[in-house]
Amino acid sequence: MNADARRDPASLTKMMTSYVIGQSIKAGKITPNDMVTVGQDAWATGNPVFKGSSLMFLKPGDRVAVSELNRGIILQSGNDACVAMADYVAGSQDAFVGLMNNYVNALGLKNTHFGTVHGLDAAGQFSSARDMALIGQALIRDVPEEYATYKEKEFTFNNIRQTNRNGLLWDTSLNVDGIKTGHTESAGYNLVASATEGQMRLISAVMGGHTYKAVKLK
Repeated sequence: MNADARRDPASLTKMMTSYVIGQSIKAGKITPNDMVTVGQDAWATGNPVFKGSSLMFLKPGDRVAVSELNRGIILQSGNDACVAMADYVAGSQDAFVGLMNNYVNALGLKNTHFGTVHGLDAAGQFSSARDMALIGQALIRDVPEEYATYKEKEFTFNNIRQTNRNGLLWDTSLNVDGIKTGHTESAGYNLVASATEGQMRLISAVMGGHTYKAVKLK
């Protein structure tokens, strides 16, 4: 398989969304305790693009802490949470996507371009297994406090218990502490995972699997 083949990243996109958020916190532009007012564009009911996708179930006017929206992005893969945070950090989704692609260039990623903040299908959006592994490496290296959220197994929002979609976290024999799953019909099943063994850290990336089980076995 070609590690540099361009594929649809699906929700692996949220790794870069998370990286931008982590860098914004690190730079002091926002804090985890900031309260974000949810806008109309983050409301699933009013946006057909969200139909059938992963959500945190935000409503317009909700005031939600950055830390909770961050968990919604990382653990639940909430597309509405991505939009709410994009608006808060950059003023709009388009401006936030610009930040994402600025980091693509800064990290030297040769086969990645983002078109959305959440990873739902979009023309001209692509990445590769190698680039996704490098984004994972950047999260671990550059924003370790952000990366620490990836090992959390569950959180509760609006009395709804949400579990981390990365099922490898429950297999204690693997020492996995992140990172992210992703799936759309066009992308197939994607997974980036990271584990430690002694002083060594391993990062793996698989894209385009036919089933999630097949991705985990690779």
